[in-house]
Amino acid sequence: MSQPPTGPRPADADSVLALMSRHRSIRAFTERPVDDVDIERAVAAAQCAATSSWVQGYHLLQVERGARRDALSLLAGDQAQVREAPAFFVVCGDTRRHRRAAARAETSHVECTETFLLSVIDASLFAQNLVLAFESMGLGACYIGGLRNDLPGVDEVLGIPEGTYPLFGLTVGWPADDPGTRPRFAPGDVWTKDRFPTEEEIDATLDRFDEIAARYYVERGEAGRNWTGAIWRKFKTVLRPGLKRFYESKGASLS
Repeated sequence: MSQPPTGPRPADADSVLALMSRHRSIRAFTERPVDDVDIERAVAAAQCAATSSWVQGYHLLQVERGARRDALSLLAGDQAQVREAPAFFVVCGDTRRHRRAAARAETSHVECTETFLLSVIDASLFAQNLVLAFESMGLGACYIGGLRNDLPGVDEVLGIPEGTYPLFGLTVGWPADDPGTRPRFAPGDVWTKDRFPTEEEIDATLDRFDEIAARYYVERGEAGRNWTGAIWRKFKTVLRPGLKRFYESKGASLS
């Protein structure tokens, strides 16, 4: 039986941690193109992300500049970065290969909530690895949740096949600015041992973080704002109604 590694941690460990800690959303890019060679390298690295039972339940669709990209930009809230980024991708959960495997074996493929979740989780892990790979090359990226504003409209533009579930967009390019990183909760606020935090502890976390967020907003010229205010306003109404109906129209079983 092989023995676990011993000795000092790898020499590149600190550089990996530093890269992860520098992550920020880049929304402005230079005109320099993103080479296909770099995209292929990043995709290959991203594919090494964990995948449940080896299902590899994701698909990455690159949409080139042009009428379709312009239409997606409008559907995502008229975001200029979607139109203008050197590279734009749609990250999808995907069960089509699983369905074809079943069809080739002349057996059934049963869709259920778990199969949908597997594809969503696999696609999200893949996407996070993809962004880290791009960032390691000096590229910047921004996730585009606004793609889910109007998925039927996205379907009209892209012709999404059954068994494919568009989750979010991703803009990629060479950064034209450096917006800096956003503060995060302290590690101890999101990491506990053997028990979950009490409501009193959560309140203390929120109080501490509101002070941090308030300073962050002041630096951005948005005095008077805090984190909890932004959060309760975001979640006081139903967000993007119709998602369940759309995903079920593409074959997901979410009942």
